[in-house]
Amino acid sequence: MPRIDGFQYDDENEDKFADHGLSVRQVDQVLDDEYYVARNRKGRRGWYLVIGKDHGGRCIAVPIEPTHRQGWWRPVTAWPCKDYERAKLD
Repeated sequence: MPRIDGFQYDDENEDKFADHGLSVRQVDQVLDDEYYVARNRKGRRGWYLVIGKDHGGRCIAVPIEPTHRQGWWRPVTAWPCKDYERAKLD
């Protein structure tokens, strides 16, 4: 699995988080504790899917794609976990 040192944001992905009721702060918090990483489903944007929890315990799924900076990834979007995604984390 890839090394993830942090997320790199832009206006586009911040707007997509907001569409799902999430903030940049919540997405960043996913990396503060244990998280699950797997290859993303075929045909989807984002090479990997990161699943973790924010500091409030809310499970969040984040598809990511590489940036030019090693170890830093760009979240394509983020959403509250579906039941099957939460099960992977638990």
